[in-house]
Amino acid sequence: MKKILACMVIVTASAGLITGCSSTNTQGENTALGAAGGAVVGGVASGVLGGNPVAIGITAVAGALVGGYIGHNMDSTDSTSFTHTLSSNKTNMPSHWTNPKTGIVYDVTPTSERMTVNGNPNCRNYKATAMIHGKKHTRYGTACLQSNGNWIKVKH
Repeated sequence: MKKILACMVIVTASAGLITGCSSTNTQGENTALGAAGGAVVGGVASGVLGGNPVAIGITAVAGALVGGYIGHNMDSTDSTSFTHTLSSNKTNMPSHWTNPKTGIVYDVTPTSERMTVNGNPNCRNYKATAMIHGKKHTRYGTACLQSNGNWIKVKH
């Protein structure tokens, strides 16, 4: 169970970063998007790891809580920095920033050149880390640039 919960923290940290990537979202919208993304990712991750229905339910709730927490702490400054990093940084060139309102420190590093995923030629792998109240949350994922300029986490 500890292994599943540790996986959940990592997965939902990424979900919170990616689902809150619209610069027009309010804090409430980021919280809701982070919670929804975290719940889905949590349930799916537990199912993939062979969790029983109770474990899947528990990890979905844990994912919603962690994803909502991260999404709640993101604002347009973080979203803009994340988008800029994936749009313009070279592979393995990290971007670091601290949100002046929340004090959360973010490190995002694109780990691949652009690639095509599900027909979208503007996708990149990344490593995202958020230091929240002294706890480090790290996740690797893939995001694709949408026509509206937002990067959305994808599964492939």
